[in-house]
Amino acid sequence: MNTRARSPHLWLLIAGLYFTQGIPLGLAMEALPALLRRQGASLDSLAFLPLVGLPWVLKFLWASQVDNRWSRAVGRRRSWILPMQALVLLCLVAAAAVGVSSGTAALIVALAAVGSIASATQDIATDGLTAEHFEGAALARANALQVGGTMIGFFFGGSGSLLLTGWMGQHAALAVLAVPVACSLLLAWAWHEAPSARSLIAPARRANLRGFAARPGSVPLLLAAFLSAMTAVAGYGLSKLLLVDAGWPLEAVGRVGMVGGMVTVLLGCGGGAWLVGRFGALRIFACGIAMSGVAAGLWIWLATLSPVLPVAWVWLATALGCFGAGSASVAMMTMAMAFASRGAQAGTDMTAVQSTRDFGEVATSSSLTAVAAQFGYVGSFTAGVGVVVVTLLGALALRKDAR
Repeated sequence: MNTRARSPHLWLLIAGLYFTQGIPLGLAMEALPALLRRQGASLDSLAFLPLVGLPWVLKFLWASQVDNRWSRAVGRRRSWILPMQALVLLCLVAAAAVGVSSGTAALIVALAAVGSIASATQDIATDGLTAEHFEGAALARANALQVGGTMIGFFFGGSGSLLLTGWMGQHAALAVLAVPVACSLLLAWAWHEAPSARSLIAPARRANLRGFAARPGSVPLLLAAFLSAMTAVAGYGLSKLLLVDAGWPLEAVGRVGMVGGMVTVLLGCGGGAWLVGRFGALRIFACGIAMSGVAAGLWIWLATLSPVLPVAWVWLATALGCFGAGSASVAMMTMAMAFASRGAQAGTDMTAVQSTRDFGEVATSSSLTAVAAQFGYVGSFTAGVGVVVVTLLGALALRKDAR
């Protein structure tokens, strides 16, 4: 194992980077719509805010540039992490200075877009750094930080900033969001990036997507990433819609979502990382997907009982689905990083997998309502079970790449 993987500074840096990468997305996707609407912004003007997340889907287009261009004096990954983190910090400081109002809406959205591009680009370098400096059980724990840290950062930038706005006002709340970004920037600045053993291997060619596609196992990996994202999103989205239609109060639905998020981060990501280190990524990936299938089966049964839903079974289905999604995500990213670390373009390879996964989430989210309207909740959850079966069958093709 690379001894640098045991450095507390490196662990703190990885945790800080993944956490802060989620803040701009949470701010743009959850907080800004509420803040701007409160200031009188029209719904039409808010419809473009979700597009702020597009850089995370499209970052594969420039991932190879992050792998190919860097300063040897600064370090392969620090060359991108430092300026991108600084750009995110500047965007948050500028937003805190001008405030969120109908008059500043265009500037705020522009700042959110720039921050999203910067954080997505930084993610390419952070994934490359993680793939090059971690291995074995440490790689699984690093991926727990990746999945869980980004989710927590999203909640902090979204729901957290709304809570802070209520307590101290929007200017101070946005300033608080900038604090962890500044801290992780300082961690990156103080860290000396010595070349890893993998990065010292001279690549036969410059990084590009063709190089990823040409490697054995790349297509099954992309398929697994896409289908696992579909499985996770289908369970989350449809369950909330079902509870609303069953007459549950919004605060009760929100409580289920909050607890589900805690299960995903603490048990799914944290417990999943331990399980991956003990039993292997592929086994835990299959178990997580299977658990999501069991949860979807429970939701099929609950949909037939609507509007009278047994509360205990709702909680059980939620817990199973969230744990399954969290553990499968950690296992999926661990397999992807293990795959990326065996090549010379770790950032590009990881980004190809992540963009595919993000596309699966976006595509599923955008079609859930139409599927439910056409076939009902039972039909939608049944389709989710079908996706689980296909994903498990596709996982068989990943056996040679499992670590």
